[in-house]
Amino acid sequence: MARIAAKLSQEKLALECGLDRTFIGSLEQGIRNISIDNISLIAQALKIPAHELLHPQLAEQRGFDTSLTRAPRSANRSAPVRRRTTKGR
Repeated sequence: MARIAAKLSQEKLALECGLDRTFIGSLEQGIRNISIDNISLIAQALKIPAHELLHPQLAEQRGFDTSLTRAPRSANRSAPVRRRTTKGR
């Protein structure tokens, strides 16, 4: 919820924290556990004290819109680059 309220994609948050995007996604899905060091990194990137980030009522206390399920896409994203492969070169 805090990432979405900050209008950050998983990728952008991961870059801000120095973590992998798939790690952020797996945390949000409840698949992975997190270390206190990574909690601190994420809290700093979201500009939220770590102890608040762990609070179960964070969304209600901060007034986050709980109906949002994803951050808006960035307008400055470029299309992926496809590399041409040549056989026999």
